[in-house]
Amino acid sequence: MDLEPDGVVPPDTDVVVGNDPAVRDIERLLETGKIEEGLRAIDAAMAAGRGNAADLTFLRGDACLGLGRAREAEREFRTVLQGDPDCPSSRCWLAMSLYLQWRFGEAEEAVAAARELPDALVDADVVAGCLCERRGSYREADGLFERAATASPDKYSVPVRLSRDEFDREVQEAVRILPDQFQQYLERVRVVAQEVPDEAFGRAAARVDEEPLGPDMLGLFEGELLSDEQQISGEQQGDSASAPTTIYLFQRNLERMATGREDLIEQIRVTLWHELGHYLGFGEDEMGRLGLE
Repeated sequence: MDLEPDGVVPPDTDVVVGNDPAVRDIERLLETGKIEEGLRAIDAAMAAGRGNAADLTFLRGDACLGLGRAREAEREFRTVLQGDPDCPSSRCWLAMSLYLQWRFGEAEEAVAAARELPDALVDADVVAGCLCERRGSYREADGLFERAATASPDKYSVPVRLSRDEFDREVQEAVRILPDQFQQYLERVRVVAQEVPDEAFGRAAARVDEEPLGPDMLGLFEGELLSDEQQISGEQQGDSASAPTTIYLFQRNLERMATGREDLIEQIRVTLWHELGHYLGFGEDEMGRLGLE
């Protein structure tokens, strides 16, 4: 199984930290997307006793979220909150880290606490909106997303909504323009659209002690990889009793991630082709080289 990048905007180090040079240098690394390097710098600063411990702990949680390590992020934000229970950033991103672990009840409590603070982050509305989607409260969710986009238009957009028929037509168009050499393989795969991912996906990963697949994933390939021999012979994989190979597309996550209608159509195409690439056993570099991005 594999997944596309997260569909919820992760924290972007919007906490107000001190003026310590070590902290500022680490912030710059994280802001420029050098997350692994930033994490190493945080650990080195902590080991050497440099920088403000609370700031570094928060930034470590920030970096862990950016790397999809929600369990570690949760631990760091809880540590910050032990010393500063009203830290709005830690309250918000604690809720996010719980959401990403499919712990929706705990996330509901955490985001409620975050939104009650007088200096609550607008991002807390987005986390709350994602949780509304899990309950099927789509109108309430869209109101929260619109509120966040109004308050922070540089960071959030009002999601573009398609009917399921419109979404399916865009999926069919993405299939139609797929490079010819890959068309035959997609004919062997079910393509299923869902509003949001079923919790069974998260439970499946948790059973093998992995970070759970995020509920904000955009797409998912589930099934056996197509072998080289099957690609050559054209035979189907597996026996008739096995579960069918399936590519899932998660409509509301894609809609929330996109910045407009054209971007949404592009993200549908990218996600579908990307998951097909996983079915064919291609790595990330190969997908780019073969035009599956």
